[in-house]
Amino acid sequence: MMFKKFGVVITFLLILILPDQSFAEEKSAKIAMLLCVFPGGGQFYTERYIPGVIIGAGEITLGYYAYKNHLAGNYSNRNSFLWWELFLFGYSLADAYVGAKMYNFDAETNLEKVSLKFNLIKIQ
Repeated sequence: MMFKKFGVVITFLLILILPDQSFAEEKSAKIAMLLCVFPGGGQFYTERYIPGVIIGAGEITLGYYAYKNHLAGNYSNRNSFLWWELFLFGYSLADAYVGAKMYNFDAETNLEKVSLKFNLIKIQ
């Protein structure tokens, strides 16, 4: 029952978010950070798939080992995995924010327009 409600919420969010932003020139940083609730979601939103897979796999793996150590009663290792999970989540948020702000950024430079002119001002 809980998974059905969770699926309805995800579907509702995707219906609201994706059609308006799918062909946009810019990506919304707020939406990218909200989608970080899902492992690698912010990276997939900004169309950076390799970091999305790496971050998503890392968050799921760390969560699994934290849960496994919790069941075994090894709370020290569990806490360590949870701290690493928190660090990776923070990195994911920052990466999604920067990825959304830098989306469609063209880094090419026209060297013909670059000039090095210096004006010397004579001070009396």
